[in-house]
Amino acid sequence: MAEKGKKMAIIASKSTLDMAYAPLVLSATAAALDTDVRVFCAFGGLNILHKEYNRQLPPPPGMEKLPELAAAVKWSGIPDMVQMCRDAGVKFIACSATMQMLGYRKEDLVDGVEVADADKFIEFAQEAQSSLFI
Repeated sequence: MAEKGKKMAIIASKSTLDMAYAPLVLSATAAALDTDVRVFCAFGGLNILHKEYNRQLPPPPGMEKLPELAAAVKWSGIPDMVQMCRDAGVKFIACSATMQMLGYRKEDLVDGVEVADADKFIEFAQEAQSSLFI
């Protein structure tokens, strides 16, 4: 369990493959360093938590070979990375406003995701030593 005060807040806002790996790698690493990590997924970042869409996130323009490169170095796919983060204690929060905007239901998301408004995440982020916007 994280020490009191060791907190990291991450906002995931995009859904290309590189922008999905970034918050997952950073949050898993921070959790391994006994940090209380919460990842707020909004807009495109919500697709990181979508049971179907997270299996087919596109690589960014100019990096079309990213899926092959990630596989070559034995990086897990996004669904497995999400589960690895959850197993390490990372908490994922799905933005309720984005869900409403996109027509997503809680059942569309991976298990264990909290659905909340931005204010709930901001309360946590205000106490965090580091906040990242990805």
